[in-house]
Parts: sequence; C-alpha cells; structure tokens
Amino acid sequence: MRDVKELIGVIMRVLDHAEITEGEVRDLAFEADGELLEALNDAYIKLLEFVHDRALRERDTALDDQERASLRDALNRIVKLSDAA
Repeated sequence: MRDVKELIGVIMRVLDHAEITEGEVRDLAFEADGELLEALNDAYIKLLEFVHDRALRERDTALDDQERASLRDALNRIVKLSDAA
C-alpha cells in the first residue's frame, strides 16, 4: 500500500497547484487488483497527460483547471475503492 500512498501524494501535490516532472511520475510503482488497479492506472495516465500538457496548461487556465479536476476525481475514486477493500 506504500506505493499507492506515493501516487496519492503526487496527486495531492498537483491538487495543491504544484507542478511535477515526468520522472516523478515514471518513478511511481504500485500493485493492486481489480477496480483499484484500474483506478490507479487511470490516475497514472492522467498524471502523465498533466505533465505533457504543461505548456498548454500554462496558456489555458481552463485546461489546467480541467486536468486538475480530473485528477481530483481519480483520487476520490482511489480513496473510495481503497476504503472498500
């Protein structure tokens, strides 16, 4: 579960308006099964998209807000599934 907490920590930093690097995302590793694994993979992909879209997000605050909201939703899903497990 420690690795899942690291992924959650990165998402929380983004939600606090931090920027992250691709290296930080690629260093994340996690193991899970079923719906939780699906939710973690989805969040991981969203984090990579967030990093890759940095230049676009800097010019478009609506896009930045949208991508951060998407990560908030992903985090909520992870927490919900983790609590159910």
